[in-house]
Amino acid sequence: MNTNSKLETEELLACLHIHLFHPNQASLPLFRNLPLNQQYRMDAEDPLRLGRDGQTCIFALNDTSVSRKQLSIQAYKKAGSPFLSFMIQNLSQKVKLMVGGSELRYLERAELDDKVLCRFGRYELLIWQEPGDSENKFEVLFETCNAPPSQEVGIDVLCRPPIIDTGMAWRNFENGSPVSQEPLESDETVVLV
Repeated sequence: MNTNSKLETEELLACLHIHLFHPNQASLPLFRNLPLNQQYRMDAEDPLRLGRDGQTCIFALNDTSVSRKQLSIQAYKKAGSPFLSFMIQNLSQKVKLMVGGSELRYLERAELDDKVLCRFGRYELLIWQEPGDSENKFEVLFETCNAPPSQEVGIDVLCRPPIIDTGMAWRNFENGSPVSQEPLESDETVVLV
């Protein structure tokens, strides 16, 4: 069998991209036990477990603040769909898991969107799915981020005060009225009734 025909018959695997961030990742070897930047093939019937305990979890974090079993991601198929979907479950009795804007307590589950931010403790995981044809296998790709993924998705980003066109400080008032007599914006019109 030549390589071209082999490639045509090979199934394209779904890939679960997990971008990891912790504020101390540069100074602590938190992710040293993970297969970073390498695709890891998994059977769809086996849950992806992440936690501190390397005996019970396929992927272990080197951090005593993480629960022995922190979370689980399970592949499943929706009725009538040819593609794998994923469900996340909080396995920690002590630490809440935030998935998107929802809080999951111990043993609670949520369906993963195509791209979602998950947080527990000081960890942030941006998880996104690349669809594939295989019904019984998928791949996981762990990568680290230099900045918190919450900044990418716009969560917890500080709002700044508006900048006014006059160049004056926006709270420049004396005796309750603005120091300048000109309007704050040039397109404003004042209608007195």
